[in-house]
Amino acid sequence: MLITDRECQRGGERFAMPTLGEIEGKLIVSEVVAASCLRQLLVGAEAEPLASIRRRIKQALQNRCRKAKLCGEDTEAAVEYAFQLLDAAVEAVGNEPEPNSTGCDTVHRLRNAGISPR
Repeated sequence: MLITDRECQRGGERFAMPTLGEIEGKLIVSEVVAASCLRQLLVGAEAEPLASIRRRIKQALQNRCRKAKLCGEDTEAAVEYAFQLLDAAVEAVGNEPEPNSTGCDTVHRLRNAGISPR
């Protein structure tokens, strides 16, 4: 159903236009990932922030998919896509150079939690 590297998959060129269901699914996943990360940021530092974010994402997507009456296979595909999106974001943040300025309190909290902002 949902994959982050759609164009790299064999036959992906035949499906250049995503369906409305795929678009809606990607929007739901993006909303859940963003909300989970923001909640984690506002709650404070934990020993394992990514593990907590992953649990939150999985639970939220399972609830949303259940309400939308999606099958288990589609739910698992949405969760996997969300994890791919989160991993890509973490990798992108890790590849960016650290700013030279001291930054704000939020940046310090993120660094202390093991997450590199920008």
